[in-house]
Formats: sequence, C-alpha cells, structure tokens
Amino acid sequence: MLHQIYHEFRRSSQLQWTLFSVVVNMSLTLSIWIGIYQMQVNSELSKLYFLDDSFERTTGNTTLDGLINGFATILVLGCVSFVMLAFVLYDFQRVVKAWLTLSCMLILFGVSGQTLHDLFTQVFDQNDENQYILTVALTVIPTTIYGVLGIYAFFANGSLALHQFFVISNCSLIAVFYLRAFPRYTTWFVLWMVLLWDLFAVLAPMGPLKKVQDKASDYSNNILKFLMFAAEDKRETAGIDAAEDSSENLNDERKLRKDVKQLIELYSKKDAQDDDDEEHTDDDESDTTESSTTTSSSDVTTSSISTAEEVAPEEWNELMEQQQQYAEFDQRYVPVTAADALNDGETVRLGFGDFVFYSLLIGQTATGGSVLAVACSALGILFGLVATLTVFSSGESTTPALPIPVICGTFCYFISKFVVDQVYG
Repeated sequence: MLHQIYHEFRRSSQLQWTLFSVVVNMSLTLSIWIGIYQMQVNSELSKLYFLDDSFERTTGNTTLDGLINGFATILVLGCVSFVMLAFVLYDFQRVVKAWLTLSCMLILFGVSGQTLHDLFTQVFDQNDENQYILTVALTVIPTTIYGVLGIYAFFANGSLALHQFFVISNCSLIAVFYLRAFPRYTTWFVLWMVLLWDLFAVLAPMGPLKKVQDKASDYSNNILKFLMFAAEDKRETAGIDAAEDSSENLNDERKLRKDVKQLIELYSKKDAQDDDDEEHTDDDESDTTESSTTTSSSDVTTSSISTAEEVAPEEWNELMEQQQQYAEFDQRYVPVTAADALNDGETVRLGFGDFVFYSLLIGQTATGGSVLAVACSALGILFGLVATLTVFSSGESTTPALPIPVICGTFCYFISKFVVDQVYG
C-alpha cells in the first residue's frame, strides 16, 4: 500500500497540489487562531449554545459536557443537511442557490470583516478617536475588496486559482470561528461525531449527500464552486476554449444548419408524391430525369428547391454529413452538469467541510502546547488524505475524505504528545 501511495503521489500533480492547498489551509488557520485570538475561546459565544464547567451551564462532568455538545452540534448539522436535501429532492432550485449564495456572502463579508476587526482592535487603541477611525477604515476597506473578489471567484467566471484561494481562506475563517465557539474539549467530540456522520451521509443509501448526488444532473457544474475545491477543472476549461474557437464561424454554421433543416423538410414530401410519380408516362419520366440532370449541374439553393428529388445525390450526402456534424457539436457543448463534473474521473475534488475539519483538528492540537505534536498531527492528516484519494477512492463513487485523515491525525497527535510528555515531563 505504501508503494502505491508513493507512486500515485509522484505521478499526480493534482494530488500534490491538493495536499499543498490543505497545508496552506491549516497554516492559515493556525496563524489566525494563534496570532489574533491566542487560542482563546469566546466564552460569550460558547454560553449561548454549549455546556462547560467554566460557567454555570454544566452537568458537572467535563466528558459528559463535551459529549452532549458534540451530539447537539451533529444534530444541528444533520437537520440542516436533511432540510437542504428536501429542497433538492423537491426541485426548489432557487431556494438551494439562494441558501448557498447567502452562506457565501456571510463568510466573504461577515466572518472576514469580524476577523479583521478583531485584529486591528488589538493593534490600535480604541479609546483614541483617530485610532478608532483607522480601525474602522482598515476593517471596511479590505473586507470590501475581499468580498468583491470573492464574488468574482464564486459567481463569475473567475480563474481556478482565484477560486482555490478563496476556498482555502474561507474554510480557515470558518474553522477559526468554530474553534472560538467550541468549549475546551468539545472539538474532539465534534470531530469524531462528524467522522461518523460523514460515513453515513456519503455511503448510506439514505445519506443526504448520497441522495443529493443523485439529483446533481439537475444543476449546472457551477454550483460545485460553492461546495468543493477542484485541483484542476479540465472539462470546464476544454468546453470554454472550444466554444471560443468556434464563435467566429457561428453565423455560417447557423445558416448551413438552417439550409439542411429545410432540405430535410423537403425530403419528407417525397412519400406524398410517390403515388403521383407512378401515374406519370414514360415521356414524363424522361422529362423528369432530364430536368433533374439539368438541376444537378447548376448551383442548388434551398430557396429554389421544391422537393428533395431535385437535389443531386452528391450534394445531398454532403449536406447530410454536415447536419450530423452540427448535431454532434450541439451534444458536445451542452452545458456540463454537476453530475458530469463529479463523474468525470479527471479532477481531484475535496469538499469545503473536509478543509474546515482538517483545520479544526490542527487548531485543537495547537491548544496542547506541543509544536512536535501539531506537526505529527498534520503529517497524519496528509497521509490519511493521500491514502483516501489513492488506495480507497473509486472513480465510480464518492469517497468520504474525513474518516481516515481525522483518525490518522488524531492518532499521531496523541502518540507524539504521549512521547513528548514522557521525555520532557
């Protein structure tokens, strides 16, 4: 297995880029979590939703508090997933798109703005009026720029690299938000319950993600921009390039296709005229033959043809071939659906949730205070991800990308932390 993983990693540039993106995502999360928030939980936010012994809402047992918090979190996640599934199954496409749009806008402008505000409130004295105004300006302007560029990346035809950048940064912002909201040990329970949820959602026949994939053919592949990271979108690029190359001849193609369509309609008149042809005399038949020969020697246009019999066989065959080519052109450049993109077998894709929970695990390990343990956990996540995308993945179905990386990352963290504590404790 190790040889296969190594071989696939060396061979696939998409796999290498995906792993690099995960590393950048985890590094950015640690930078924000440690640099801005000093790994401190927002107690005011935690009090609204969770149990913890640091304030009055607790069962008196830390483990039980964490278990209840984790179960409640997954319960909310499950409810949201099934509500979204209901919208998808009953073809509320506008509701689904509005939901994804609002979520994206909230992160681009809301969460990013809050993070920048928290940064600059630590840098500048908020009691000084000038520094307060500077804080507001440095929060609003960068947030606006970030949001506008994000709109271009997610909603317009932005570059793939720009979309990848916003996937990485947005997922880091979400991960830090969770780290600040979850009490001390709740994150571990959430991670392991999400692991089980991911297995059910993707693999179970009634899993929401499994059912949503069955309806993916009803949506354009552009909707995947709000849900997944793509290492390289070959199908979409090829279609755009080909469409651009053919745009110069579009008017000529439309004219030819119109001419061929008219010829086909004329050809349908042949059966209606068969009975009349049988009543013609031999002299009439010779006249018709002579007329057809004369017509075939001249330039034939659809405007001067009354029946398909007046078209020379060579020209008819040529026009039929052109019609077939244009029919194939239409089929080839039909807009790519989400199902086509998911099943293309050419692109390495990773869900936004995978990025978020990888970073959530790394952020939680950082609270343990051991740099070596954090590094080992990161290596465990990367190894688990490579194994998932190479050994355990299948081109015929979606493979959950959370279980193996989370298990490997958690195992490496606790083993390395135990070793460090034994050596330096």
